[in-house]
Amino acid sequence: MNESSDNTIQMLTLQNDFQLEPVKQEINFDRGFTKISLTNNQKKQISAALQHIPTAVASSTMTNAYILRFPDGIDHTLMSLKQGGVSGTWLDASGHIGGTASLYPMNIEAAMLGAFSAMAIASSQYFIKQINSELQMINQSMDKILEFLYGDKKAELLSEVSFIKYAYENYSSIMGHNEQRAATIVSLQEAKKVAMKDIEFYLCDLDSTINSKSSIDELVTNAFQIKESLELSIQLYGMSSVLETYFSQNYDVEFIKYVEQEITSYIDKCEKRILSSFSALKKFLNDYKGRLLKKEDKSQYEKIVGELVDSLYNGEESAIRKSLRKTLQETLSAREYYVNVKENGEVYLKEA
Repeated sequence: MNESSDNTIQMLTLQNDFQLEPVKQEINFDRGFTKISLTNNQKKQISAALQHIPTAVASSTMTNAYILRFPDGIDHTLMSLKQGGVSGTWLDASGHIGGTASLYPMNIEAAMLGAFSAMAIASSQYFIKQINSELQMINQSMDKILEFLYGDKKAELLSEVSFIKYAYENYSSIMGHNEQRAATIVSLQEAKKVAMKDIEFYLCDLDSTINSKSSIDELVTNAFQIKESLELSIQLYGMSSVLETYFSQNYDVEFIKYVEQEITSYIDKCEKRILSSFSALKKFLNDYKGRLLKKEDKSQYEKIVGELVDSLYNGEESAIRKSLRKTLQETLSAREYYVNVKENGEVYLKEA
């Protein structure tokens, strides 16, 4: 790497508030590190940047880096040249010439910043998938969700949950296409509105159900069905809020604090209303004497309702609020990436 490239990298580190340094000792990436899954495009961006890193870090150096774009957007193998390097001609699976690729020169600034952007997006995908695995209701299959959804809200809620799954599964890919990313942000904002509307509907429905004159079998069954629909709606609300932040990449400290406060306070309010409804149901079951001349076994209902009330009344922050808060705070946390040159630029995130 020449002196000009070295000076450019030093200037980039100052302008963009990051540090870049070689690691000379052997590192066991199996302990204390998380391997970040990269798309093919992200791997290309990191590979291009490696050509500009000093020989102490990179396995090779290049005077210039290039963006490689294929007309059909599909990965191919470039034809190797005897004098070294590759030509702009690509080969198909059978080894025959399939066409030519366009090579576009890329300066060192674009190469480095493109690689860091790729790593940031890939790690964001990791954190999004982490929280999704913790939100059990929204992570269920559509068939399972259909088992408890009911009424007019069923179709719209199912549609929004399906969209949320599409958004977080394809986060890395969508982030590389600005128009699609902008459309996704708008849809996430709409999903949040739908979730809040459905939450209020189910909370009111839960109150009216608890106060109905139904049999205890029907009353408890309906109450828990509504609770499941409520939990799904609350998780949809939380996930759409977090995803909007990640897709917009608005990591302003005050904005993140606002979103965190909004999510936690609203979910806290919902949980208190659920607690109030099920506390009333618990009292009803305790006071219920059964129909005249007919003894009914209510012990199983008293047990499950009592356990739910106790879990909501323990004074601790709920698991969903903890998960959402953690995922939002990750946007403000310092991250340390390790690029393993021996593995052709595989990226690892150092665990806190």
